[in-house]
Amino acid sequence: MSAFDEMVRPSLARIGAPGDGYATDRDSYWGSGFFIAPGWLLTCAHVVGKGGAAVCRGQSALSVTWQERTADGAWEPRGGTGTAVVVAPRPEAGRPARDPWPFPDLALVRVTGADEVRCLWLGDREAGPRTPLGLYGWSVQTGELGIRQGSGELAGSDARALLLTGILPVGGLSGGPALDLRHGSVIGVIKGRRREEGVAVPVTALYELLDSREAGRAVREVLRAHDLHHASLLGTSSPYPHWTAVQATLPGHTSSVSGISTELRTRLYGHLAHLPPPAGAGEVVHLVEDVKEQVRGERLPSLVLRNVRTWREGAALLYGLRTLDPGGGGTLVDLDAVLLYAARVARKAAREHAGEVEAGRLRAFTEWIAGQAAGHRHWAVGEAIRALLEGAEAAGPADGPTPAVPGGLSGGRPDGPYGIGLGGPYDSQPDGMSGGRSGSPSNGVPVPNGAVVAEAQAVPAQGGAVDVPTPVGALEAPSVPEALSVLEAPSAIEAPSTVECFGAPSSTGPGAAPLPAGSAHPPAGGRAIQPHATVPSLSTPSPGTRTDVLVKVGPATYGRHPWSVQLIYGGQDVTPVDGDDRGVRAEELARVLREPLATALNQGDHGEHLAAIEVFLPRKLFDLPVDDWQLLPDPSPTTATTATTAFDHEDHEGDEGDEYDEDDDFVDERALPLGMRRTVVVRDVRRNGLPPSPEWRRRWKGVLRGPLAHGTLNGRPAAEGHPPGARAGGRFPYYGALSAMSDASVPVYCGPVGSGEGYAAMRDALRSGHAVVLWRRDQHDHEECGDFHRQAADLLGLAGHADGLHGPVRDLRIRLADPDTARAHGLRGKIAVLFDPPPDRTPYGTESMRPPPLAAPGG
Repeated sequence: MSAFDEMVRPSLARIGAPGDGYATDRDSYWGSGFFIAPGWLLTCAHVVGKGGAAVCRGQSALSVTWQERTADGAWEPRGGTGTAVVVAPRPEAGRPARDPWPFPDLALVRVTGADEVRCLWLGDREAGPRTPLGLYGWSVQTGELGIRQGSGELAGSDARALLLTGILPVGGLSGGPALDLRHGSVIGVIKGRRREEGVAVPVTALYELLDSREAGRAVREVLRAHDLHHASLLGTSSPYPHWTAVQATLPGHTSSVSGISTELRTRLYGHLAHLPPPAGAGEVVHLVEDVKEQVRGERLPSLVLRNVRTWREGAALLYGLRTLDPGGGGTLVDLDAVLLYAARVARKAAREHAGEVEAGRLRAFTEWIAGQAAGHRHWAVGEAIRALLEGAEAAGPADGPTPAVPGGLSGGRPDGPYGIGLGGPYDSQPDGMSGGRSGSPSNGVPVPNGAVVAEAQAVPAQGGAVDVPTPVGALEAPSVPEALSVLEAPSAIEAPSTVECFGAPSSTGPGAAPLPAGSAHPPAGGRAIQPHATVPSLSTPSPGTRTDVLVKVGPATYGRHPWSVQLIYGGQDVTPVDGDDRGVRAEELARVLREPLATALNQGDHGEHLAAIEVFLPRKLFDLPVDDWQLLPDPSPTTATTATTAFDHEDHEGDEGDEYDEDDDFVDERALPLGMRRTVVVRDVRRNGLPPSPEWRRRWKGVLRGPLAHGTLNGRPAAEGHPPGARAGGRFPYYGALSAMSDASVPVYCGPVGSGEGYAAMRDALRSGHAVVLWRRDQHDHEECGDFHRQAADLLGLAGHADGLHGPVRDLRIRLADPDTARAHGLRGKIAVLFDPPPDRTPYGTESMRPPPLAAPGG
């Protein structure tokens, strides 16, 4: 029996109908599964689905059987009763399950009597093609029920599936693990087979369930228990080898591939498991990019979307990180990056979630990081880590710029296209929406299996706290005064009463000069270290780096509009999120763009920054109500892509007849119209594809300077509004009046601009170089136009200049959303904003790209 077989066997289980679980050839079993946390089994939803709807709803039990090694070395069966807690997706009510079962085809089963079972290690990032694999599960292929093991490799992917070659899964293996033999981690769950290849569900699909409102809580607690379980095994004796020790001997963890030991990684994940989860992918990705910039000296956002949802996944993005040396290759700096990342996460937890994590646990985490910094071979890295832990930037946000450190380079960047004089649709918007739950109430770091999923199925904590000692060889950790100043909860941050100018340049000046290569000595009074060849110079992450969202909808071809959603970093670098060149009809855009927009905004929101949405549209779609769109999909009890938990079917007394629970989506931003919480502006897709005209540049500078002046888009007095049936006359009916306006004037129109007079007037406004236009996009009575123009004039006076416009517009949209408030204040209409600064860069999506640095062999 190989080392892998020895390790997988006690974690592998077979699932079947309730019974004693000891029969083999006669056992009515449905498939395989494997333990990923004490008491928690991961399998396929279609395996659980063989028990029927009641089993999927958690109303009927199933049997789970696994093996344990006895004192004399023999393997003996053990059994327990399982309850399906998460099934994704759930079968449609009253209908038979689809065959094949749709993706993600995953289920989590809570198993009684399995709190001492050993668990497999879940991969924390995607595996690449040609990865050698081991497939495990139970089978009756030979006529006798037993464990089946085979070897193959990862051939690639097809949509959401992993394709396996070299071995075809047989009946009964469904729900078993696909193990990466180079790294010693589960990268997939066996789903089935096609004619020439096997199919598995990537383990990343389990992380995706964290986004589910129904299943997210249970999945998060299981992942937390997984990391605490493996951390608890360090230094303990057992008849089974533990994954951390075996992984250290594998080719995927050699020193030429990564500077991060498997023990350090396991201890780090144990500490991270006690912290409140990140509010979204953007919070993790921006910390990762800040750290990469700090150790590399250059910010190069990923061209591939990283939709991470946990702190552990963020750390995994840094494994194998190398410096950007000419010609490729480069020096490994992943250990530096991971320790800096850990310090930033600890500081963020202390400042933003002080009441959600125990001070003792956070103190243990920071002391552990400080111990790593004390033993680090590069003094600059150690000093940077200590500066983070000691709250050196107490006045700034937790994920903001790191203070310049000895040997550091300034990360201040020139103002991007949204700096002064160039502009962009941004304003300062504190969100205050960081999610998360408190850590486990038990003491010590870490404690295994502290997950709580529901009162009826709470995970019992195993006895005793487990210390996380400083690794052997590390220098004595510096004292951390009174749990570090970062442990003190900051005062609440209040939302500003006025909106900041979002075009202001960065105030960050240049930092210290880089440390000369070959220097092995810190500044006077610094910590003595061992000589070394080179010391990395750490730059300060760019303070003004922000991520926003571009939505581009092209002109219709045969009635269908092509579309794309992108992330834009600092106004310059673009990463694609999704798109469809075939296009959809205009009435389908809201539905089709909902999920890509949600993904992009989750990436863009971080700290106190809410990503703005720039919507590039053809003029005929300028009235598209993007600011009224909601990201929360319409509820449907039979949606095939919905995950369900056993808790969804509990009886709730007094709920009969309630069609809407007002508390259900209270903290869910997806339930709010986009324009009520964040900046949403319209831009002209055609004009932005052409070189900017002198008039466009001049008028943009005028509205930036201000003060903004009210004008009318159609050239008539505001009191006249736009009479019903008004039509444009001539080829350029409004161009003369619009050209005569001052550069700081903002044309206002009381009506839609997608057709008729409004369409012609908007065309002439763009021709004459206007960059900011306000209009009312909804249908209304002509008598309301006087009120609308007065309302617009007040708004422009309050804004003062273009950069101050977005706060008042958002506030107006909030007040207009409530009919009673709108009537009480005489407010009218659905307001739309053209905010279209001239580009000073290559058009979006056409930037030149350079190849990434080469990785080390096997990296």
